[in-house]
Amino acid sequence: MGLTKREVKYEYLRTLAVFAIIMVHAIPAETINFRQWLFSAALSPVLLAFVGIYFMLSGLFLLNSGTEDIHGFYRSRFLTIFIPFAYYSGIYYWYFEIYLREDSLKWQEHLAAFGKGLLTGNIPMTPHLWFMYVIMALYLCAPFLARMMKSINDRDLKILLVLMVVIQGICTYLPAFGLEVGESLQYMIFKGWLIYFVLGYALKRLYGSSRYLPFGLMGMAGFIITMVQKLFIPSFTPGIHDLAPTMMAMAAAIFLFFEHFGDRKAPALVKAAGFISRYSYSVYLIHYLVLGQIAGKLVDKTFIRHYFVPRILCETILTFLISLAAAWIIDGTIGKLLKKSVGRVCYRKINIKGGR
Repeated sequence: MGLTKREVKYEYLRTLAVFAIIMVHAIPAETINFRQWLFSAALSPVLLAFVGIYFMLSGLFLLNSGTEDIHGFYRSRFLTIFIPFAYYSGIYYWYFEIYLREDSLKWQEHLAAFGKGLLTGNIPMTPHLWFMYVIMALYLCAPFLARMMKSINDRDLKILLVLMVVIQGICTYLPAFGLEVGESLQYMIFKGWLIYFVLGYALKRLYGSSRYLPFGLMGMAGFIITMVQKLFIPSFTPGIHDLAPTMMAMAAAIFLFFEHFGDRKAPALVKAAGFISRYSYSVYLIHYLVLGQIAGKLVDKTFIRHYFVPRILCETILTFLISLAAAWIIDGTIGKLLKKSVGRVCYRKINIKGGR
């Protein structure tokens, strides 16, 4: 099962995913009437399914190939994942702790504070960066998990998927009945966001050529169940998003929709999706700052601020375009310089060790 990272259906999916995540953050937390609430309640689970799809796309490629050389794999991910994460985190730190801060600290104090914040996940105004700590942990496991996935047959992989979904369902829903199972299942390794990481690989391997209709129906059922929870039993909403089995069904349905029908190769769309996909990681990293400090404030100065849905759409589109431009500029300047500098240091160390 050979995969190429430039398959157009995955470029479309990455593009849609980053747009969906921006829109999630553009939806106001507060609503003033039922229509606004219903729009938000219905749209949110569909958009949040793309969080799982981000992990699925990573698992799809990493668990299939590209992890044979463990040291090379780690070096590559350090340059392409951690370095951008560090300098975009630095941009957030600079803006909120240096540019906006009235009292000044010595550069040594800022450096120490930034390092501590990066290590502990406490960079100011970056709630979306929780994703990075999860994905980096999964990347550490990827070379070994890939070997495990390739060594088991299809039947065992199906059993593993069922086990993962059942365990996560127990962890998600039983606490609502007063049955706390966190302590008894805290050592279960196949739960949490790892599920989506494995799910992307497993769906491609097991069901990529199957009929789409059953998966589309499961995704619709997941959406309906989620809406029933929100409408009729709002008190019973433990983990209603993210890791709920209903969300897994929606994410799987969207993923397989693109797997089956995503190979539409209109030249303009392919070119645009390829460009956006190339910078989608950086767009994700910078978008929260752009949304809160630029796009949101610009929309607030217009009449659109009085209209719930148009405001969400305008903030999303504006944030997306500004973030894409910022990612293109930053990655082509600061990012390129840092990656090249760190890459030379790593290459020099490898040559020194090889000489010995």
